[in-house]
Amino acid sequence: MVFLYAAELKKRFTCYGHFYELELMNGEVAKCRSVLEIVDTTIPQNNPSDISEMEPDVVVIMMNPGSSRPKVDGHVDGRIEYPQTSGSLRKELVLTQPDNTQYQVMRIASAKDWRHIRVINLSDLRDPKSGSFLQKVDALGGIIGGHVHSMFCAERSAELAHALKRKTPAPIMLGWGQDTGLLSMAGQCLERIKGEPTCTVQSDVHPMLNAHPSPMLQSKKLLWLETMLAKLDW
Repeated sequence: MVFLYAAELKKRFTCYGHFYELELMNGEVAKCRSVLEIVDTTIPQNNPSDISEMEPDVVVIMMNPGSSRPKVDGHVDGRIEYPQTSGSLRKELVLTQPDNTQYQVMRIASAKDWRHIRVINLSDLRDPKSGSFLQKVDALGGIIGGHVHSMFCAERSAELAHALKRKTPAPIMLGWGQDTGLLSMAGQCLERIKGEPTCTVQSDVHPMLNAHPSPMLQSKKLLWLETMLAKLDW
């Protein structure tokens, strides 16, 4: 396949995220992002939040939002407490800077001629370091209601159902990585999406884990792309 570099991908695709503060029952607040919408220039973007109500070509499930943050100066994250009383599934979306993992997703989209990709995560918690992230997840497990940082919890089932709707029969792409600390969340996710077609680059570590889309080595990045595309074309 032709390996498209970031400069070229940024000309075609734009990323929008829904950033919020999760208000926990103990009074603590966690910085989160619930969804990332990757759209190409053919998708109307005059009102980006409209994109949250569209059906994408494909859905991708990854680990967590990492260091993702709004590009908009002065943006103030709205505060959310689950379960929500409002029935609206529309999300406020703002521009965000893509990272290397999202560029890999864009490369798949380019090869498949997809124009709209929705990325959700095992957890909404924003933390770029996997060790620190997993510590936060463990800590939240000791707080009543702390589990709602994951869209795959029962309280957010309507939100998840909306996020998973897509306009093509494309399988859900899985790419949350191979850290065994993810097994509990991965199991919860797989239970929630049971019956949905999925596509993943398998891990030798555990059957519920999978290869991360953007490993360090360029050769490994290419291998992931080629393997994923081969599976999608099956």
